[in-house]
Amino acid sequence: MTLLLILLYVLSLLLRWQFVGYPLLMAIIALKSNPENKDYAFQPFVSIMVPRYNEGKVIEKSIKRDNHL
Repeated sequence: MTLLLILLYVLSLLLRWQFVGYPLLMAIIALKSNPENKDYAFQPFVSIMVPRYNEGKVIEKSIKRDNHL
C-alpha cells in the first residue's frame, strides 16, 4: 500500500512540474536573459528542394513557377 501511495505522490509531483513548474522556470529564465539586438534587414539565402519524378516534358515550366516563391 505504501509503495502505491509513493508512486501516486511521485506521479502527482511530475504532473505539477510539467504543467506549472517548468513553464514558470522558463518564464523566469526568459525574463532574466538579455535579448540580442537583431538585424531585421538580414535575409538569408534559402534553397528549396522539390523531389520530381518523370518531369522531363514540363521541367522548364516547373522551375520558372518555383522561382516565384
